[in-house]
Amino acid sequence: MNFEFMRSRRLSYLLGSVILSWLLFILFRIVFYYTFSDASFNVGSFDLARAFWVGIRFDLRLSILISLPSMALVIIPIVNMCRSNRARTVGKWVYGMLIIGLVLFYITDLVHYAYLQQRVDTTAVSFLENPTIAIQMVWESYPVVGFLLLLMLICYSWVMFHSRLIAVTLEKSPKYRNISNKVMGIICGGLIYLFGFWGTFSQYRLLWSDAFFTQDPFVSALALNPVLYFYNTTTFSEVDFNEERVRKYYPKIASLLGVDDPDKENLSFTRNIISNKKYDRQPNIVIIFMESVGLNRMGLVGNPYNPTPTLDRLSSNGLFFSKFYVPWVSTSRSVFTMVTGIPDLSRNKTSSRNPLIRDQYSIISEFVNHDKYYLIGGSASWANIRSLITYNLKDMKLIELGDYDRPRVDVWGISDLNLLREAHNVFAERDPKKPFFAVVQTAGNHRPYSIPDDNAGFEIKDKNEENLRKAGFSSLNQYNAMRLLDHSIGKFFEMARSVDYFEHTIFVLFGDHGNADPKADHMPADDYALRLRSYNVPLIIYSPGFIQQKHVKTVCGLPDLIPTIASLSGVSYTNRTLGRDILKIKDGIAFVVNKKIAPSSYGILDGKNYLRIFRNESGMEFHDLQSSDPAQDIKSEKEREVITFEEMTLGIYETAKYMLYHNQK
Repeated sequence: MNFEFMRSRRLSYLLGSVILSWLLFILFRIVFYYTFSDASFNVGSFDLARAFWVGIRFDLRLSILISLPSMALVIIPIVNMCRSNRARTVGKWVYGMLIIGLVLFYITDLVHYAYLQQRVDTTAVSFLENPTIAIQMVWESYPVVGFLLLLMLICYSWVMFHSRLIAVTLEKSPKYRNISNKVMGIICGGLIYLFGFWGTFSQYRLLWSDAFFTQDPFVSALALNPVLYFYNTTTFSEVDFNEERVRKYYPKIASLLGVDDPDKENLSFTRNIISNKKYDRQPNIVIIFMESVGLNRMGLVGNPYNPTPTLDRLSSNGLFFSKFYVPWVSTSRSVFTMVTGIPDLSRNKTSSRNPLIRDQYSIISEFVNHDKYYLIGGSASWANIRSLITYNLKDMKLIELGDYDRPRVDVWGISDLNLLREAHNVFAERDPKKPFFAVVQTAGNHRPYSIPDDNAGFEIKDKNEENLRKAGFSSLNQYNAMRLLDHSIGKFFEMARSVDYFEHTIFVLFGDHGNADPKADHMPADDYALRLRSYNVPLIIYSPGFIQQKHVKTVCGLPDLIPTIASLSGVSYTNRTLGRDILKIKDGIAFVVNKKIAPSSYGILDGKNYLRIFRNESGMEFHDLQSSDPAQDIKSEKEREVITFEEMTLGIYETAKYMLYHNQK
């Protein structure tokens, strides 16, 4: 058989360009592995090999896709790169710009994964709404200059290789070939391209879901191609509510919430809560919204490095909720859920950015006798918090960067210590006879983990990072940032105790979310195995004048926060949310959207069991949280419980989406 067709200039160039870009993408995959491989423990070599095998096939598909413009340039006669120097110049520029764009995307993906432990998807686009903040955060957190130099080196090297490929293929003199050789060349090239794009010999082509063959999120991330995965996520449209499903599950959800007069026809979820508490002076409310504080951070639950002495003391002298969960690992989504009492279930953008659901009722508005404040150290333009607060809580005064005579520390604004100082000054200078409701949103326990010069005696500690990882910390900087936040809260309470408002205030502190941290040896197995560490956060309600110490082990969630505070405050209110008074719940549950363990899911847990329904509804898993192996799916052993959990999960999920559009003031 004559294989002269393999000497075709066009075929050689196209195959060479595919291989060239393929090797580049494989190189980035290797870089990804060596950069983040310590994020996963006890991963078998087989799983890693499989991840690479799946991944390089995705890389081949992307290489083929970006070669299509070059294919056109060597086939279409009017722009034939085989015959025209000008066409070859155009081809170099077209392919070169594609590669530069893709290399930049890959570097962005590396930065994004370092920050959130997630490949870039459409949710990352929200950062572009605040480009100044996004750029500054990246500049302060990562070696941007190094990344840019790497970008230039890679692109320059690739352009040189590509130019050489053109020289040894398209610029060579053509060889005489008969028609059969041309046909064979077309068939051979077509088959290679088809296989590379299909990615498999099986009936079904390689899909992004093939990367999620393991429970380990790092292995799944390793198998994905960031460019193709990002495109896949754009194909999912924003999911609205399914009214038929809402009606189907209405009786169950109405019973769960204790609806006064169930009305399936009008889908009423209204409860009128009348308080019997009588106070000579209504208590103030101060909510401290703690950035990135998971339960595993606390010395009270066994963290050996005891980074939270202040929070531990407050917990030991107040109400401490150890089974409190947030629905998402997202600050902006937690803010939205706290304000509205509804889990934020928008897929691509947070609900705070959705103008269609901005007119939200909030139980906070029922504190009619209270002056209201929302204090944030940075700009309230971030995540459209300004609109969320000012539009939905029209009587709440927003205090932000620019309102303080304090130095800016980093991208997130002034330090938490100065923010809490400013909050204290606002509270102390008020008329003591007029109650107030305030939210203080911290941000310092977040990359770039800045330690300000003015820190009221805070001392940085040097610890062995390997040992810190065993305690659930990703780095020494993260450990000291957590200590600084606790230190700042301690200084706030030192100031507060010296002023009248302290004795008349209910202080509420909770973590907006945890982190995708290393396995903490002091935490139960489900904390890491099911990545619940990202959702399980401490909730502390502290008020010596109003509240006695108690460790509350009832499972509850962020939607329950404001109803509980309202009840403790003696405020009568109308509740149209998914939240309940935690202190009156017998059998608590929490709803979470778990993107930290593959595949992405939503579900509920009650402290004993955890049901996950995959977000594409292709399946589900049921887990025993008290098992030595909680990651094991036991739904076949618990069929009756699975049915109950499934109905409740779907009911909450559909009802939450419905409420987002039916919660107007």
